[in-house]
Amino acid sequence: MKARVHDVLRWVRTQPLTSLAIAFLVVIPLTSLWLNDRRSGTESDSSTTADSLLHVSEGMQMVQSFRVDAAKPVPALWTKLFDPKTASELWQQLDEQIWWQAWPQEGDPLLILPETTVVLPSATAPLRREIEGFTLVFADLLNAVTFDQEARSSNIVPSPLEAQCFQYLKKGSAVLWTPAALASMAGPMLPLLQSASYGCFSLELKGKLLSWNGVVGSRPLRQASRRLAPPDQPAAIPSLNTTATQPVEPSSAKQSSSKKTTAKTPTSKTPSSKTPSSKEPSTKKTAPAAPLLEMSSSSSRSLLGAMLNRPLIRDGLEEDYGLPPTLQLELLDAPLFLKVIQVDQGPFLAGVQLDLQLPADTKRVVSALNSAGEKLKEGGLQRREKKLISPNGRPAGRAVLWFEKHDEKERLLGGWTLINADDAKKRPAQLRLTLATSPHAKASSSASGTALPPDPVQLVLSMQPNDLEQLGLLGSSWPRPVRMARQLNLILQPLAGSATRHEDWSWMRGQLAVP
Repeated sequence: MKARVHDVLRWVRTQPLTSLAIAFLVVIPLTSLWLNDRRSGTESDSSTTADSLLHVSEGMQMVQSFRVDAAKPVPALWTKLFDPKTASELWQQLDEQIWWQAWPQEGDPLLILPETTVVLPSATAPLRREIEGFTLVFADLLNAVTFDQEARSSNIVPSPLEAQCFQYLKKGSAVLWTPAALASMAGPMLPLLQSASYGCFSLELKGKLLSWNGVVGSRPLRQASRRLAPPDQPAAIPSLNTTATQPVEPSSAKQSSSKKTTAKTPTSKTPSSKTPSSKEPSTKKTAPAAPLLEMSSSSSRSLLGAMLNRPLIRDGLEEDYGLPPTLQLELLDAPLFLKVIQVDQGPFLAGVQLDLQLPADTKRVVSALNSAGEKLKEGGLQRREKKLISPNGRPAGRAVLWFEKHDEKERLLGGWTLINADDAKKRPAQLRLTLATSPHAKASSSASGTALPPDPVQLVLSMQPNDLEQLGLLGSSWPRPVRMARQLNLILQPLAGSATRHEDWSWMRGQLAVP
Protein backbone atom coordinates (compact mmCIF):
# COMPACT_ATOMS: atom_id res chain seq x y z
CA MET A 1 0.00 0.00 0.00
CA LYS A 2 2.83 2.39 0.90
CA ALA A 3 4.46 1.65 -2.44
CA ARG A 4 1.25 2.50 -4.28
CA VAL A 5 0.89 5.79 -2.42
CA HIS A 6 4.54 6.61 -3.14
CA ASP A 7 3.98 5.93 -6.86
CA VAL A 8 0.92 8.19 -6.88
CA LEU A 9 2.76 11.03 -5.17
CA ARG A 10 5.72 10.68 -7.52
CA TRP A 11 3.36 10.81 -10.48
CA VAL A 12 1.61 13.90 -9.10
CA ARG A 13 4.94 15.60 -8.63
CA THR A 14 6.16 14.92 -12.16
CA GLN A 15 2.80 15.79 -13.71
CA PRO A 16 1.44 18.63 -11.53
CA LEU A 17 -0.80 20.29 -14.12
CA THR A 18 -2.18 16.97 -15.32
CA SER A 19 -3.10 15.85 -11.82
CA LEU A 20 -5.09 19.04 -11.23
CA ALA A 21 -7.33 18.26 -14.16
CA ILE A 22 -7.78 14.58 -13.42
CA ALA A 23 -8.61 15.22 -9.77
CA PHE A 24 -11.99 16.63 -10.64
CA LEU A 25 -13.05 13.69 -12.75
CA VAL A 26 -13.33 11.64 -9.61
CA VAL A 27 -15.47 14.06 -7.71
CA ILE A 28 -18.54 12.39 -9.22
CA PRO A 29 -18.02 8.90 -7.71
CA LEU A 30 -19.61 10.29 -4.58
CA THR A 31 -22.90 10.19 -6.52
CA SER A 32 -22.51 6.57 -7.64
CA LEU A 33 -23.54 4.92 -4.36
CA TRP A 34 -27.24 4.63 -4.96
CA LEU A 35 -29.88 4.50 -7.71
CA ASN A 36 -33.00 2.72 -6.72
CA ASP A 37 -36.42 4.29 -7.08
CA ARG A 38 -37.84 5.37 -3.73
CA ARG A 39 -41.41 5.96 -2.69
CA SER A 40 -42.63 7.85 0.33
CA GLY A 41 -44.35 5.70 2.89
CA THR A 42 -45.06 5.16 6.54
CA GLU A 43 -42.05 6.19 8.61
CA SER A 44 -41.25 5.58 12.24
CA ASP A 45 -40.10 8.61 14.19
CA SER A 46 -38.47 6.54 16.89
CA SER A 47 -34.90 7.70 17.46
CA THR A 48 -34.17 4.25 18.90
CA THR A 49 -34.03 2.80 15.39
CA ALA A 50 -31.44 5.33 14.30
CA ASP A 51 -29.39 4.80 17.48
CA SER A 52 -29.49 1.04 17.00
CA LEU A 53 -28.45 1.37 13.37
CA LEU A 54 -25.52 3.52 14.47
CA HIS A 55 -24.27 0.70 16.71
CA VAL A 56 -24.84 -1.95 14.05
CA SER A 57 -22.95 0.05 11.42
CA GLU A 58 -19.82 0.47 13.54
CA GLY A 59 -16.88 -0.96 11.61
CA MET A 60 -18.65 -0.85 8.24
CA GLN A 61 -17.01 1.12 5.46
CA MET A 62 -20.32 2.07 3.85
CA VAL A 63 -24.05 1.83 4.65
CA GLN A 64 -26.86 2.47 2.18
CA SER A 65 -30.61 2.56 2.78
CA PHE A 66 -33.47 1.73 0.39
CA ARG A 67 -37.23 1.66 0.56
CA VAL A 68 -38.95 -1.61 -0.35
CA ASP A 69 -41.25 -1.35 -3.37
CA ALA A 70 -43.11 -4.64 -3.61
CA ALA A 71 -44.21 -3.79 -7.17
CA LYS A 72 -40.61 -4.01 -8.32
CA PRO A 73 -38.35 -7.06 -8.69
CA VAL A 74 -36.64 -8.48 -5.63
CA PRO A 75 -33.06 -7.10 -5.38
CA ALA A 76 -30.23 -9.42 -6.37
CA LEU A 77 -28.71 -9.26 -2.87
CA TRP A 78 -31.89 -10.75 -1.38
CA THR A 79 -32.04 -13.63 -3.85
CA LYS A 80 -28.34 -14.26 -3.34
CA LEU A 81 -28.71 -14.66 0.44
CA PHE A 82 -32.14 -16.39 0.47
CA ASP A 83 -33.94 -18.86 -1.72
CA PRO A 84 -36.35 -17.21 -4.24
CA LYS A 85 -39.49 -18.11 -2.24
CA THR A 86 -38.19 -16.64 1.03
CA ALA A 87 -36.79 -13.56 -0.70
CA SER A 88 -40.11 -12.88 -2.43
CA GLU A 89 -42.11 -13.39 0.76
CA LEU A 90 -39.85 -11.01 2.69
CA TRP A 91 -39.99 -8.45 -0.09
CA GLN A 92 -43.80 -8.44 -0.10
CA GLN A 93 -44.18 -8.31 3.68
CA LEU A 94 -41.74 -5.44 4.12
CA ASP A 95 -43.37 -3.27 1.45
CA GLU A 96 -42.67 0.45 1.99
CA GLN A 97 -40.27 -0.24 4.87
CA ILE A 98 -36.59 0.63 4.89
CA TRP A 99 -33.84 -1.94 4.45
CA TRP A 100 -30.07 -1.50 4.44
CA GLN A 101 -27.03 -2.79 2.64
CA ALA A 102 -23.67 -2.50 4.38
CA TRP A 103 -20.12 -3.15 3.25
CA PRO A 104 -17.68 -4.64 5.79
CA GLN A 105 -13.99 -3.86 5.60
CA GLU A 106 -13.43 -6.99 3.53
CA GLY A 107 -15.72 -9.22 1.51
CA ASP A 108 -19.19 -8.94 0.00
CA PRO A 109 -21.96 -6.70 1.38
CA LEU A 110 -24.43 -7.86 4.01
CA LEU A 111 -28.17 -7.34 4.21
CA ILE A 112 -29.79 -5.58 7.19
CA LEU A 113 -33.54 -6.11 7.62
CA PRO A 114 -36.04 -4.68 10.08
CA GLU A 115 -37.99 -7.08 12.27
CA THR A 116 -40.13 -9.51 10.30
CA THR A 117 -42.47 -12.45 11.01
CA VAL A 118 -41.25 -14.41 8.00
CA VAL A 119 -39.61 -17.66 9.07
CA LEU A 120 -36.09 -17.59 7.65
CA PRO A 121 -34.47 -20.82 6.37
CA SER A 122 -32.43 -22.70 8.94
CA ALA A 123 -29.64 -23.02 6.39
CA THR A 124 -28.94 -19.29 6.77
CA ALA A 125 -28.75 -19.43 10.57
CA PRO A 126 -24.89 -19.44 10.74
CA LEU A 127 -24.83 -16.26 8.66
CA ARG A 128 -27.58 -14.42 10.57
CA ARG A 129 -27.26 -12.19 13.59
CA GLU A 130 -30.22 -10.79 15.53
CA ILE A 131 -29.19 -7.55 17.16
CA GLU A 132 -31.06 -4.52 18.48
CA GLY A 133 -34.18 -5.03 16.38
CA PHE A 134 -32.36 -5.90 13.19
CA THR A 135 -31.57 -9.08 11.31
CA LEU A 136 -28.12 -9.04 9.76
CA VAL A 137 -27.47 -11.56 7.00
CA PHE A 138 -23.80 -11.88 6.07
CA ALA A 139 -22.49 -13.10 2.74
CA ASP A 140 -19.86 -15.32 4.39
CA LEU A 141 -19.13 -16.89 7.75
CA LEU A 142 -15.82 -15.09 8.23
CA ASN A 143 -17.45 -11.66 8.32
CA ALA A 144 -20.20 -12.96 10.61
CA VAL A 145 -17.61 -14.26 13.09
CA THR A 146 -15.57 -11.06 12.80
CA PHE A 147 -18.69 -9.06 13.61
CA ASP A 148 -19.21 -11.18 16.74
CA GLN A 149 -15.65 -10.55 17.91
CA GLU A 150 -15.63 -6.78 17.46
CA ALA A 151 -16.15 -4.80 20.65
CA ARG A 152 -18.97 -2.25 20.46
CA SER A 153 -19.43 0.54 22.93
CA SER A 154 -22.95 1.11 24.19
CA ASN A 155 -22.07 4.72 25.01
CA ILE A 156 -21.59 6.14 21.53
CA VAL A 157 -22.36 9.86 21.48
CA PRO A 158 -22.85 10.98 17.88
CA SER A 159 -22.34 14.58 16.85
CA PRO A 160 -25.46 16.38 15.57
CA LEU A 161 -24.22 15.90 12.00
CA GLU A 162 -23.81 12.14 12.49
CA ALA A 163 -27.19 11.88 14.23
CA GLN A 164 -28.76 13.67 11.25
CA CYS A 165 -27.11 11.15 8.95
CA PHE A 166 -28.68 8.19 10.72
CA GLN A 167 -32.05 9.89 10.56
CA TYR A 168 -31.56 9.99 6.78
CA LEU A 169 -30.68 6.28 6.78
CA LYS A 170 -33.73 5.48 8.90
CA LYS A 171 -36.31 7.47 6.96
CA GLY A 172 -35.45 7.04 3.29
CA SER A 173 -32.78 6.55 0.67
CA ALA A 174 -29.38 7.62 1.92
CA VAL A 175 -25.74 6.61 1.96
CA LEU A 176 -22.94 6.91 4.53
CA TRP A 177 -19.31 6.30 3.51
CA THR A 178 -15.78 6.27 4.92
CA PRO A 179 -12.34 6.59 3.27
CA ALA A 180 -12.21 2.83 2.65
CA ALA A 181 -15.34 3.01 0.49
CA LEU A 182 -14.10 6.08 -1.34
CA ALA A 183 -10.76 4.39 -2.03
CA SER A 184 -12.48 1.52 -3.84
CA MET A 185 -13.86 4.02 -6.36
CA ALA A 186 -11.24 6.76 -6.45
CA GLY A 187 -8.27 4.40 -6.62
CA PRO A 188 -4.88 6.16 -6.81
CA MET A 189 -6.54 9.60 -6.83
CA LEU A 190 -7.68 9.14 -3.21
CA PRO A 191 -4.97 11.52 -1.86
CA LEU A 192 -6.63 14.29 -3.89
CA LEU A 193 -10.05 13.74 -2.33
CA GLN A 194 -9.30 14.26 1.32
CA SER A 195 -12.04 16.89 1.69
CA ALA A 196 -14.66 14.21 0.92
CA SER A 197 -13.14 11.24 2.73
CA TYR A 198 -16.23 10.97 4.95
CA GLY A 199 -19.79 11.85 4.08
CA CYS A 200 -23.49 11.18 4.25
CA PHE A 201 -26.15 12.03 1.66
CA SER A 202 -29.91 11.88 1.57
CA LEU A 203 -30.98 10.78 -1.94
CA GLU A 204 -34.17 11.37 -3.87
CA LEU A 205 -35.14 10.22 -7.36
CA LYS A 206 -38.04 12.01 -9.03
CA GLY A 207 -38.61 10.98 -12.61
CA LYS A 208 -35.23 11.44 -14.28
CA LEU A 209 -33.76 13.78 -11.69
CA LEU A 210 -31.60 12.39 -8.91
CA SER A 211 -30.99 14.91 -6.12
CA TRP A 212 -28.81 14.62 -3.05
CA ASN A 213 -27.83 16.76 -0.09
CA GLY A 214 -25.67 16.14 2.92
CA VAL A 215 -22.27 16.53 4.53
CA VAL A 216 -18.78 15.79 3.22
CA GLY A 217 -15.64 16.17 5.29
CA SER A 218 -11.98 15.32 5.74
CA ARG A 219 -12.62 13.91 9.24
CA PRO A 220 -15.27 11.56 10.68
CA LEU A 221 -18.71 13.10 11.21
CA ARG A 222 -18.52 12.06 14.87
CA GLN A 223 -15.70 14.55 15.40
CA ALA A 224 -17.67 17.50 14.06
CA SER A 225 -18.35 20.30 16.52
CA ARG A 226 -21.82 20.49 18.01
CA ARG A 227 -22.15 24.05 16.68
CA LEU A 228 -22.20 22.75 13.08
CA ALA A 229 -25.54 22.04 11.41
CA PRO A 230 -27.10 22.00 7.93
CA PRO A 231 -27.37 25.54 6.52
CA ASP A 232 -30.54 27.45 7.34
CA GLN A 233 -30.89 28.52 3.72
CA PRO A 234 -29.35 25.98 1.33
CA ALA A 235 -27.99 27.68 -1.78
CA ALA A 236 -29.71 27.07 -5.10
CA ILE A 237 -28.19 24.53 -7.46
CA PRO A 238 -27.61 25.70 -11.05
CA SER A 239 -30.40 24.38 -13.28
CA LEU A 240 -29.67 21.25 -15.25
CA ASN A 241 -29.63 21.86 -18.99
CA THR A 242 -29.55 18.44 -20.58
CA THR A 243 -29.81 19.85 -24.09
CA ALA A 244 -26.82 22.14 -23.82
CA THR A 245 -24.41 19.82 -25.56
CA GLN A 246 -24.52 17.77 -28.69
CA PRO A 247 -24.11 14.03 -28.03
CA VAL A 248 -20.86 12.39 -28.91
CA GLU A 249 -21.37 9.40 -31.15
CA PRO A 250 -19.99 6.27 -29.48
CA SER A 251 -18.59 4.82 -32.68
CA SER A 252 -16.78 8.02 -33.60
CA ALA A 253 -15.54 8.57 -30.09
CA LYS A 254 -14.14 5.09 -29.80
CA GLN A 255 -12.47 5.40 -33.17
CA SER A 256 -10.93 8.75 -32.33
CA SER A 257 -9.78 7.57 -28.91
CA SER A 258 -7.74 4.83 -30.55
CA LYS A 259 -5.87 7.46 -32.55
CA LYS A 260 -5.62 10.14 -29.88
CA THR A 261 -4.06 10.15 -26.45
CA THR A 262 -5.26 11.70 -23.24
CA ALA A 263 -1.70 12.11 -21.94
CA LYS A 264 -3.23 11.46 -18.51
CA THR A 265 -5.47 14.51 -18.97
CA PRO A 266 -9.23 14.78 -19.36
CA THR A 267 -9.37 15.66 -23.03
CA SER A 268 -12.11 15.68 -25.56
CA LYS A 269 -13.26 15.74 -29.13
CA THR A 270 -16.84 16.08 -30.29
CA PRO A 271 -17.63 14.59 -33.69
CA SER A 272 -20.83 15.87 -35.21
CA SER A 273 -23.78 13.55 -34.83
CA LYS A 274 -24.60 13.82 -38.56
CA THR A 275 -22.72 14.60 -41.73
CA PRO A 276 -24.80 16.97 -43.88
CA SER A 277 -25.75 15.60 -47.27
CA SER A 278 -23.79 17.00 -50.19
CA LYS A 279 -27.11 17.68 -51.92
CA GLU A 280 -28.50 19.58 -48.96
CA PRO A 281 -25.66 21.59 -47.43
CA SER A 282 -26.38 22.80 -43.94
CA THR A 283 -26.48 26.57 -43.44
CA LYS A 284 -27.17 26.44 -39.68
CA LYS A 285 -24.51 27.53 -37.26
CA THR A 286 -23.86 25.01 -34.52
CA ALA A 287 -23.84 26.47 -31.04
CA PRO A 288 -20.56 26.00 -29.19
CA ALA A 289 -20.58 22.85 -27.11
CA ALA A 290 -20.71 23.29 -23.37
CA PRO A 291 -17.53 22.48 -21.44
CA LEU A 292 -17.11 18.85 -20.47
CA LEU A 293 -16.39 20.03 -16.94
CA GLU A 294 -16.51 23.46 -15.35
CA MET A 295 -15.74 24.42 -11.78
CA SER A 296 -15.42 27.67 -9.87
CA SER A 297 -14.27 27.81 -6.28
CA SER A 298 -13.78 30.62 -3.77
CA SER A 299 -10.54 28.89 -2.76
CA SER A 300 -8.18 26.62 -4.61
CA ARG A 301 -7.75 24.65 -1.39
CA SER A 302 -10.61 22.33 -2.41
CA LEU A 303 -8.55 21.08 -5.36
CA LEU A 304 -4.93 21.78 -4.48
CA GLY A 305 -4.94 21.56 -0.70
CA ALA A 306 -4.46 17.80 -0.42
CA MET A 307 -1.48 17.91 -2.78
CA LEU A 308 0.26 20.91 -1.24
CA ASN A 309 -0.12 19.40 2.23
CA ARG A 310 2.12 16.53 1.13
CA PRO A 311 5.76 17.25 2.09
CA LEU A 312 7.04 15.59 -1.09
CA ILE A 313 5.08 17.97 -3.31
CA ARG A 314 5.35 21.03 -1.09
CA ASP A 315 9.14 20.71 -0.80
CA GLY A 316 9.51 19.94 -4.51
CA LEU A 317 7.65 23.12 -5.48
CA GLU A 318 9.93 25.13 -3.22
CA GLU A 319 13.25 23.52 -4.15
CA ASP A 320 12.71 22.87 -7.86
CA TYR A 321 10.42 25.74 -8.84
CA GLY A 322 11.14 28.43 -6.25
CA LEU A 323 7.58 28.48 -4.90
CA PRO A 324 8.03 29.18 -1.15
CA PRO A 325 5.50 27.81 1.39
CA THR A 326 4.21 31.34 2.10
CA LEU A 327 3.27 31.82 -1.56
CA GLN A 328 1.81 28.31 -1.71
CA LEU A 329 -0.52 29.24 1.18
CA GLU A 330 -1.51 32.46 -0.62
CA LEU A 331 -2.39 30.49 -3.74
CA LEU A 332 -4.43 28.01 -1.68
CA ASP A 333 -6.59 30.89 -0.49
CA ALA A 334 -6.95 32.29 -4.01
CA PRO A 335 -10.13 31.74 -6.04
CA LEU A 336 -9.86 29.13 -8.78
CA PHE A 337 -11.64 28.48 -12.08
CA LEU A 338 -11.27 25.19 -13.97
CA LYS A 339 -12.65 24.28 -17.38
CA VAL A 340 -12.27 21.12 -19.48
CA ILE A 341 -13.07 22.08 -23.06
CA GLN A 342 -13.51 20.29 -26.35
CA VAL A 343 -10.61 20.24 -28.81
CA ASP A 344 -11.15 19.56 -32.50
CA GLN A 345 -7.53 19.36 -33.61
CA GLY A 346 -4.35 17.77 -32.36
CA PRO A 347 -3.57 14.45 -30.69
CA PHE A 348 -5.51 15.06 -27.47
CA LEU A 349 -9.18 14.49 -26.78
CA ALA A 350 -9.72 17.73 -24.81
CA GLY A 351 -8.01 20.71 -23.30
CA VAL A 352 -7.84 22.01 -19.75
CA GLN A 353 -7.83 25.62 -18.57
CA LEU A 354 -7.00 26.48 -14.95
CA ASP A 355 -7.15 30.08 -13.70
CA LEU A 356 -5.78 31.17 -10.33
CA GLN A 357 -6.20 34.65 -8.93
CA LEU A 358 -2.82 36.02 -7.90
CA PRO A 359 -1.69 38.08 -4.91
CA ALA A 360 -0.92 41.75 -5.53
CA ASP A 361 2.80 41.05 -5.91
CA THR A 362 3.23 38.72 -8.91
CA LYS A 363 7.05 38.78 -8.96
CA ARG A 364 7.40 35.51 -7.05
CA VAL A 365 4.92 33.80 -9.37
CA VAL A 366 6.85 35.01 -12.43
CA SER A 367 10.06 33.75 -10.86
CA ALA A 368 8.47 30.33 -10.21
CA LEU A 369 7.25 30.15 -13.83
CA ASN A 370 10.74 30.95 -15.08
CA SER A 371 12.17 28.15 -12.93
CA ALA A 372 9.52 25.77 -14.21
CA GLY A 373 10.37 26.78 -17.77
CA GLU A 374 14.03 25.91 -17.25
CA LYS A 375 13.05 22.48 -15.94
CA LEU A 376 10.79 21.86 -18.94
CA LYS A 377 13.55 22.85 -21.39
CA GLU A 378 15.95 20.52 -19.60
CA GLY A 379 13.35 17.79 -20.17
CA GLY A 380 13.48 18.34 -23.93
CA LEU A 381 10.38 20.49 -24.48
CA GLN A 382 10.38 23.37 -26.95
CA ARG A 383 9.38 26.85 -25.74
CA ARG A 384 7.60 29.42 -27.90
CA GLU A 385 5.83 32.69 -27.28
CA LYS A 386 2.54 33.87 -28.75
CA LYS A 387 1.05 37.35 -28.80
CA LEU A 388 -2.38 37.56 -27.22
CA ILE A 389 -5.22 39.82 -28.32
CA SER A 390 -8.03 40.78 -25.95
CA PRO A 391 -11.70 40.52 -27.01
CA ASN A 392 -11.69 44.28 -27.76
CA GLY A 393 -8.83 43.81 -30.22
CA ARG A 394 -6.05 45.28 -28.11
CA PRO A 395 -2.70 43.62 -27.34
CA ALA A 396 -2.95 41.57 -24.14
CA GLY A 397 0.57 40.39 -23.46
CA ARG A 398 2.14 37.07 -24.39
CA ALA A 399 1.55 33.41 -23.70
CA VAL A 400 4.31 30.84 -23.24
CA LEU A 401 3.64 27.61 -25.16
CA TRP A 402 5.35 24.25 -24.74
CA PHE A 403 5.72 21.69 -27.52
CA GLU A 404 6.95 18.11 -27.68
CA LYS A 405 8.27 16.28 -30.73
CA HIS A 406 6.37 13.06 -31.41
CA ASP A 407 6.88 10.91 -34.50
CA GLU A 408 8.77 13.76 -36.16
CA LYS A 409 5.83 16.08 -35.50
CA GLU A 410 5.39 18.75 -32.88
CA ARG A 411 2.40 18.71 -30.60
CA LEU A 412 1.22 21.39 -28.21
CA LEU A 413 1.27 20.23 -24.60
CA GLY A 414 0.02 23.46 -23.04
CA GLY A 415 1.20 26.78 -21.76
CA TRP A 416 0.62 29.69 -19.45
CA THR A 417 0.06 33.42 -19.37
CA LEU A 418 -0.43 36.18 -16.84
CA ILE A 419 -3.63 38.19 -17.22
CA ASN A 420 -3.13 41.67 -15.83
CA ALA A 421 -5.41 43.12 -13.20
CA ASP A 422 -8.33 45.27 -14.34
CA ASP A 423 -9.01 47.91 -11.71
CA ALA A 424 -12.09 49.22 -13.50
CA LYS A 425 -13.73 45.80 -13.31
CA LYS A 426 -12.22 45.06 -9.89
CA ARG A 427 -10.53 41.99 -11.32
CA PRO A 428 -7.16 40.96 -9.84
CA ALA A 429 -4.31 39.50 -11.85
CA GLN A 430 -4.67 35.87 -12.89
CA LEU A 431 -2.36 33.02 -13.77
CA ARG A 432 -3.81 30.90 -16.57
CA LEU A 433 -2.42 27.38 -17.09
CA THR A 434 -3.53 25.21 -19.99
CA LEU A 435 -3.08 21.61 -21.11
CA ALA A 436 -3.47 20.45 -24.72
CA THR A 437 -4.65 23.91 -25.75
CA SER A 438 -3.25 27.42 -26.05
CA PRO A 439 -3.98 30.13 -23.47
CA HIS A 440 -6.16 33.06 -24.54
CA ALA A 441 -6.69 36.53 -23.06
CA LYS A 442 -10.44 36.39 -22.50
CA ALA A 443 -11.50 36.73 -18.87
CA SER A 444 -12.68 33.45 -17.37
CA SER A 445 -16.43 33.06 -17.04
CA SER A 446 -18.66 30.10 -16.17
CA ALA A 447 -22.08 29.32 -17.60
CA SER A 448 -23.56 31.58 -14.92
CA GLY A 449 -21.60 34.51 -16.34
CA THR A 450 -19.02 34.81 -13.56
CA ALA A 451 -15.82 33.03 -12.66
CA LEU A 452 -16.56 33.04 -8.94
CA PRO A 453 -19.35 31.24 -7.08
CA PRO A 454 -21.92 33.52 -5.44
CA ASP A 455 -21.92 33.86 -1.65
CA PRO A 456 -22.23 31.76 0.43
CA VAL A 457 -21.32 29.01 -2.06
CA GLN A 458 -17.75 27.75 -1.82
CA LEU A 459 -17.68 25.66 -4.98
CA VAL A 460 -19.83 25.14 -8.09
CA LEU A 461 -19.24 22.16 -10.40
CA SER A 462 -20.97 21.19 -13.64
CA MET A 463 -20.00 18.28 -15.85
CA GLN A 464 -21.27 16.23 -18.79
CA PRO A 465 -20.75 12.59 -17.69
CA ASN A 466 -22.03 10.98 -20.89
CA ASP A 467 -19.75 13.05 -23.13
CA LEU A 468 -16.79 12.14 -20.92
CA GLU A 469 -17.83 8.49 -20.98
CA GLN A 470 -18.06 8.39 -24.78
CA LEU A 471 -14.50 9.63 -24.93
CA GLY A 472 -13.27 7.06 -22.43
CA LEU A 473 -12.46 9.68 -19.80
CA LEU A 474 -14.91 8.89 -17.02
CA GLY A 475 -13.72 5.54 -15.72
CA SER A 476 -15.35 2.14 -16.01
CA SER A 477 -15.93 1.78 -12.25
CA TRP A 478 -18.85 4.19 -12.28
CA PRO A 479 -22.34 2.66 -12.63
CA ARG A 480 -23.98 2.80 -16.03
CA PRO A 481 -26.70 5.36 -15.08
CA VAL A 482 -23.96 7.81 -14.10
CA ARG A 483 -21.95 7.19 -17.25
CA MET A 484 -25.07 7.71 -19.37
CA ALA A 485 -26.22 10.91 -17.61
CA ARG A 486 -26.20 14.04 -19.72
CA GLN A 487 -25.34 16.45 -16.93
CA LEU A 488 -24.41 16.73 -13.26
CA ASN A 489 -24.36 19.89 -11.13
CA LEU A 490 -23.27 20.28 -7.52
CA ILE A 491 -22.41 22.98 -5.02
CA LEU A 492 -20.55 23.17 -1.71
CA GLN A 493 -21.37 25.72 0.98
CA PRO A 494 -20.41 26.28 4.62
CA LEU A 495 -22.42 24.61 7.36
CA ALA A 496 -24.41 26.72 9.78
CA GLY A 497 -22.15 27.56 12.71
CA SER A 498 -18.92 27.51 10.68
CA ALA A 499 -16.30 29.56 12.46
CA THR A 500 -13.70 29.73 9.69
CA ARG A 501 -13.49 29.57 5.90
CA HIS A 502 -11.77 26.21 6.09
CA GLU A 503 -13.88 23.97 8.29
CA ASP A 504 -13.27 20.25 7.87
CA TRP A 505 -16.92 19.68 6.88
CA SER A 506 -19.13 21.28 4.24
CA TRP A 507 -22.68 20.95 2.96
CA MET A 508 -23.14 19.55 -0.54
CA ARG A 509 -26.19 19.63 -2.80
CA GLY A 510 -26.34 18.11 -6.25
CA GLN A 511 -28.48 16.93 -9.13
CA LEU A 512 -27.93 14.35 -11.82
CA ALA A 513 -29.94 13.99 -15.01
CA VAL A 514 -30.59 10.24 -15.13
CA PRO A 515 -31.12 8.72 -18.60
